[in-house]
Amino acid sequence: MTGAAEVRIDAIGQKRIGPILLARGIEPAQVYVFLMLMSACTFVVEFAYTMQPLVFAQQLHIDPGKQGFLAGMLGTTQQFGTLIFIGFAGSLADIIGRRILLVLTLAGFFLCMLAYPLIATVAALFVLRFAWGVSFTGFTAGGATMAMDCPDNGSRGKFISLVLVLPMAVSAVLMLGGGRLPAWFRDLGFGPEGVSIGSFWAASIFALAGAIAAFFMLAKDGRKATAVGAAPIEKPPTILSNLAGVVTHARENPRFALILLIGSVVRTDSVILGAFVGLWVVSAGRLQDVDAITATKTAGLLTAIRLVTMSIGLIGFGPIADRSNRVRLVLIALGLTALGFAAFGLISDVFGWGMIAVVVLVGLAEGAQSISSQSLIAQEAPAHLRGSSMGVFAFLGTASLMIVNLVGGKLFDKAGYASPMIMESVLHFAVLVAALILLRAGRPTERIPSPAAT
Repeated sequence: MTGAAEVRIDAIGQKRIGPILLARGIEPAQVYVFLMLMSACTFVVEFAYTMQPLVFAQQLHIDPGKQGFLAGMLGTTQQFGTLIFIGFAGSLADIIGRRILLVLTLAGFFLCMLAYPLIATVAALFVLRFAWGVSFTGFTAGGATMAMDCPDNGSRGKFISLVLVLPMAVSAVLMLGGGRLPAWFRDLGFGPEGVSIGSFWAASIFALAGAIAAFFMLAKDGRKATAVGAAPIEKPPTILSNLAGVVTHARENPRFALILLIGSVVRTDSVILGAFVGLWVVSAGRLQDVDAITATKTAGLLTAIRLVTMSIGLIGFGPIADRSNRVRLVLIALGLTALGFAAFGLISDVFGWGMIAVVVLVGLAEGAQSISSQSLIAQEAPAHLRGSSMGVFAFLGTASLMIVNLVGGKLFDKAGYASPMIMESVLHFAVLVAALILLRAGRPTERIPSPAAT
């Protein structure tokens, strides 16, 4: 976080963190706490995804030929939990504030991590993943919305780069150790049950610490502390009125409608990678006489590499997002992501350098996609509807994820280990074509306010 310690006060009263101009009323200390919380959330999510194949193989003893479909069904169940609550969570972020949602999210992750190694049936695993999906709504609605509130519009690209890069970098470092936790506990003499309990409970400490920090260190907010720049509202907002406002704004603003369309794929890539790359490594390892614990170390390494390269993409594209047409940048990022996922079809050995090269390519593309889409939605969403806008954006993505997880799991078992990633490539290309058609019909022009604009 180069320059983060350098805090200056702009001539118009807005503070800076290095080159990033903050919105009026935002204190650097709160930004630092927020970054710490996002790092805790990101690591816990990545760790849980990486450990899932080990849970299948050694904790529940799932038949290898059924693991892909089960992974897809579990992903769909998680997304269903998110789908039900994400719209409400987004509106609650506008009504009661972001802080309480982050506290609830981290507390929910902590409880799920405690329960993960204790489950003994597939049915219990479905219940747990549903609860995880509900908890995830606060991560999306509270975290992403707070990231919209903190920067001045002219610094959105750089700030979102910081918000995404730092947690990714921290998670990458932690995953180098997190992926080795099962092997460490095994080497200490623990059996399969002790390996799972030790690994999950050790990682859960980060969620607990984050929840405590959010409660005591993050500034309290509420209806009187809505998004910076929000216009005075004569009538108290409600969940339904906020959601209706988002729909109305989408009808009137083609750029905003475009970003909602892209919401149908912008989250699917990371979830597909989390659900199936690790499972691919463990399944392929079984055919090469590599045990699940050893294969999990490779899966953890690939996760760390993806997070590092995604961070590099975020750093590189953050300043670009502040200086270029954000609509055009989103379209380029969609194309790059589609190409990256298509390259998975060329992999013949998941333990070789080819797999690492493709993961690097996808990580860079993901970084470009994340920074461009979040910069655009933060720019186009009305200040008093930022939480609700992110809720609708995530709702559309979650609805898509339910289908993608289910189909991807079936393809994994029947069509080959790389098939979920190929499906993701096709989906990105299809949305890119639809976006170009929408732009041609609406012919939107983009105006990026100056860095001094709120």
